[in-house]
Amino acid sequence: EFRTLAAPYFVESRDGRCTFYVLVVLTLMNSGVRVVFSYLVRDFYNALEQKDQDKFYEVIIQFLVALMVMTPISVLYRFQAQRLSIKWRDWMTGRTMNLYCSNR
Repeated sequence: EFRTLAAPYFVESRDGRCTFYVLVVLTLMNSGVRVVFSYLVRDFYNALEQKDQDKFYEVIIQFLVALMVMTPISVLYRFQAQRLSIKWRDWMTGRTMNLYCSNR
């Protein structure tokens, strides 16, 4: 069912395809940064457990850098997902109305 509804949008709309491809790239980037975060959390707790002050501060700096990278990626991901959703709904409404009006 989903394929039947969604496929024409991506076939007919170049903007829809581009928005979708950007969303896929942002999804991969978001996942990559989250993996990095999981390693940083592991290193953070290891540094605390081992009472390694130098490693602790190193991980904190890496965490801040990762946070600065992740924030825009997460915001852009959500924005792009909502944008694609709105564009698809707008296209679907227009297409449905055109089909309805043309069969009168």
